Amino acid sequence: MLSAGKGRLSAMAMSRRDFVLAGAAGCVVALAGCAWTPRNAGTQDATDASRGGGRAGSSGTSTTSSASPSTDGAGASAQAAGGTLVAVFSWSGNTLAVANRIVEDLHADLFRIEPAVPYTSDYDEMLRVAQDEQVAKTLPRIAAGVQNWDKYSTIYLGFPTWWGHLPQIVKSFLSEHDCSGKVVYPFNTHAGSGFASCLSDIADACPGADVRDGLSLRGDSVSSSTSEIDSWVSRNA
Repeated sequence: MLSAGKGRLSAMAMSRRDFVLAGAAGCVVALAGCAWTPRNAGTQDATDASRGGGRAGSSGTSTTSSASPSTDGAGASAQAAGGTLVAVFSWSGNTLAVANRIVEDLHADLFRIEPAVPYTSDYDEMLRVAQDEQVAKTLPRIAAGVQNWDKYSTIYLGFPTWWGHLPQIVKSFLSEHDCSGKVVYPFNTHAGSGFASCLSDIADACPGADVRDGLSLRGDSVSSSTSEIDSWVSRNA
């Protein structure tokens, strides 16, 4: 399903213009507070190079079912069991923008899923690394875990679609955080394949979770999807 050649990577992947990363140390874009506007309005947060078998999101979004969790030192601020956590992995900033909006709507805690060894900020190299991790089934070490994980009963899990699957770093996170008994709402950004195989990946990683309807947005439509995100969150509340 995946090709190793760089020419193939470039052909299947989005254009550089759609996947610009505003230079930052490490690979993750930090948005100030819960600001809704992504740092790069035109960037794609999904290395969506492998679209075979993916469900294309009509008019930029699609709603389906699945699960996942995490928190940004915010675990200390969780009051009691029943708290809500928004856990997100974002490479370019688009998925983080969606996560920030959800946090704003729910007044929930935010946790950034980050690799212990930061991913490269180079687009072509990132494609290669993401593909190599999937082929080798590598589980990169995460930089930190969620404090007071048991205090959260509802998890909103955010991620980009990479090569038609859940990024391996998110699988690492799920392997270290037991979602059994928790309600999980997945949300993602992509370049045209929607959730593709991400939902089945989450189901495999979280067999004991109660996976609910998810939200899938095209990366280039994030800044204009505020009302859709709000509506989805409202239905889940």
